Amino acid sequence: MVVVVVHATFIHANVRWQFSWLQRVIATPSFHHWHHAAEPEAIDVNFAVHTPIRDTLFGTFYLPGRWPKQYGLCGNRDVPGGWFGQFLYPFEWLWRDTS
Repeated sequence: MVVVVVHATFIHANVRWQFSWLQRVIATPSFHHWHHAAEPEAIDVNFAVHTPIRDTLFGTFYLPGRWPKQYGLCGNRDVPGGWFGQFLYPFEWLWRDTS
């Protein structure tokens, strides 16, 4: 259970580390970031939670060597770069002017 919690925290980390060959064996932040990307080529990719072997077998492994430009269903808006801005991002609808 501890390993699962640590790994889940790890793959959601906002770090730009590269793991070369290890990215094909274990899910990494870059692998998981593409799962959440809003770019057309990233739709329905990287479903694996811990190891991308199944994604490789089923043709859903996607890791182009760069980071996504847009995330989530809100692909038309930029995600803030800093930690605090990303923390507040889901709540911005509270003060965003929609008129």
